[in-house]
Amino acid sequence: MPFEVSIGDIYFPGALVLVVLLLPVFGLLDYGLGRVGLYRRALHPSMVRVALFASIYCSALLLFLPHFS
Repeated sequence: MPFEVSIGDIYFPGALVLVVLLLPVFGLLDYGLGRVGLYRRALHPSMVRVALFASIYCSALLLFLPHFS
């Protein structure tokens, strides 16, 4: 993953592009966990959602981290 991505002569950080690409993955996983009933058992469902997205993002960032050097 490059440090910067140029889209129409506008430079975006690679991490921002990764967030945009991971939003559909998070949406599908969030929908599935909601259907299973995980959020009804959680004390703070929104905190579980933030932690889930942070976990997905950090995992993807570590997957692409060797490409930074």
